Amino acid sequence: MEIASENLFRCADVHGICVNRSSLAQALREVEILIEHRRGEYVCFFEANLFSRALTDRAVREVINGATLVYPDGIAPAKCASYRAKTSFPRVAGPTFLLKACEYGLDKNWRHFFLGGAEGVAEQLAENLKLRFPGLQISGTYCPPFRPLTEDEEREVKTRIEAGHTDLLWVGLGGPKQEFWMRAHQGKLDVPVMLGVGAAFDFHSGNRPWAPRIVREFGLEWLWRMFSGGYKTLLRNLRCVAKISFVLLSDLLCYRLIPRRKVPLRRRESTFKSPKNQ
Repeated sequence: MEIASENLFRCADVHGICVNRSSLAQALREVEILIEHRRGEYVCFFEANLFSRALTDRAVREVINGATLVYPDGIAPAKCASYRAKTSFPRVAGPTFLLKACEYGLDKNWRHFFLGGAEGVAEQLAENLKLRFPGLQISGTYCPPFRPLTEDEEREVKTRIEAGHTDLLWVGLGGPKQEFWMRAHQGKLDVPVMLGVGAAFDFHSGNRPWAPRIVREFGLEWLWRMFSGGYKTLLRNLRCVAKISFVLLSDLLCYRLIPRRKVPLRRRESTFKSPKNQ
């Protein structure tokens, strides 16, 4: 299905974050354009915990805004964007997008590198995806240690990623660590697109259970993770839910109930044009 270029790379301001309004099909096409340009961009999947952190942490907000594409992963960012722009914002969840990108890129020969996860998780993820998508091209995997890399280790990772002619570098370090990692490595790695997908590594490797489809369809992954991720995750999500609930209610009152108040959608015309249109 052909997607009109004027419907791509559209976004709206959500509490200081430029959030993209894209369907899953549009998101795949947008990432495809980034691969064609090969400029070394990174993509953020904006979920509730990251949203909560960005509200009060300027550094987190800046690193998210440094991304070329910021998709509303969780229901809270999507709802806030919808209230403010007075139009629906589809959710584009990182774990779902990873699967769709693997399928979409099969006939385009996209090459995937997986960086992150606990020991053995990235390798198991790659194996599972190859079984699910026969013909999928894996350029490599790497599980970094839980410490800053040495200069030699940084050079080794760079060599492995670039030697595999990677198109999509999937980063699963958890947010906002993965966003800071991508920002720090932007321009230092010859790879067109980096995507921070966090827990997708655990879900698709089988290391942790992914929420059932019905739970995902209703946008309740946060609730699933709250009660399946352990005590620390429970406390973190409780704090997050309290803060985000207040923000949602505030935006509902200030934007949905006041007819003339609206945040406009905008496009980054000068930066994002398909090579075919240049």
